[in-house]
Amino acid sequence: MNFAQIRAFYHVVKDGGVGRAATIIGVSQPTISQHIKALETRYGIGLFEKQGRRLQLTEAGRDLFSVTERLMRAAAAVNDALERRGTLLGGRLILVSDCTKIAVDLLDLFRRRHPSVEISIRIGSLTHIIAKIEEGTADVGVTVDPPAGDNLLVAPLKTERLLAMLPRGHALARSSRVTLPDLAGETLIFREPSSRTRALTERILAMAGVLPRAVLEIGARDAIREAVARGLGVSLVAESDCPPDPRLVHRPLASSSLRVAFDEHLVIRKDRRGVPAIAAFREIAADYATKASAATAMQGSQWTIQRAAQ
Repeated sequence: MNFAQIRAFYHVVKDGGVGRAATIIGVSQPTISQHIKALETRYGIGLFEKQGRRLQLTEAGRDLFSVTERLMRAAAAVNDALERRGTLLGGRLILVSDCTKIAVDLLDLFRRRHPSVEISIRIGSLTHIIAKIEEGTADVGVTVDPPAGDNLLVAPLKTERLLAMLPRGHALARSSRVTLPDLAGETLIFREPSSRTRALTERILAMAGVLPRAVLEIGARDAIREAVARGLGVSLVAESDCPPDPRLVHRPLASSSLRVAFDEHLVIRKDRRGVPAIAAFREIAADYATKASAATAMQGSQWTIQRAAQ
């Protein structure tokens, strides 16, 4: 039995075609086609038949696929069992994220342990990230509250608080925190509708019955910081989106009844978790999540002490 041929067949069926199978495995489309042809020739069977312009599995193909599903799960388990903390000697990894800072944090940790792996970072929305992971054109994703799915493996990474970004001379900057009612008379600066922070901000403001005085929409983080610094309004931003700027002040957003934070998650396809670079990245992400959880717990304790002292 040739495992490369079996794997090619499995991914053609599982992922809907030769092109996607080639992308996921990392070979050319002709190579995938050659594997399928060699498999059919060796055993004297037809695995696919044309129905119009589409390929359908034959009865033999359906029987083989049911077996290969079990085989690929076993292969993934073998990879997991053999996974170790050693240095990878090569490979490539594509990370898609909705948070630049977390993506770069993970890249830094990964490169320290595996400097020979080529890694790319791309920034996108939740919908974009999930689509890239599902189709296999990205290896790992970092996003807020991803949907559950039978083919996705989701693990918590970090809780992100919402902070109010204010011009240094703003009246609210003199307080240690900003409440939702404080925002009622302010001009709020939002990202585009697909933004993770905008979605959360609009939801909690609606639940609290708070209406801002006006809304500005600006599509880039740098532009929002400039607008706030010039006194055009205030913005609610994720904690990781707050680089030092002497013109700005950041204050925790506080609510007694609503959760003003969101959770970033790592997302991968279950059937790709045994890929060496992905397995190594999961290990790095697990360490990162443990440390981030400890830091969040410490911040929570400090915030409780501060509120008790007020």
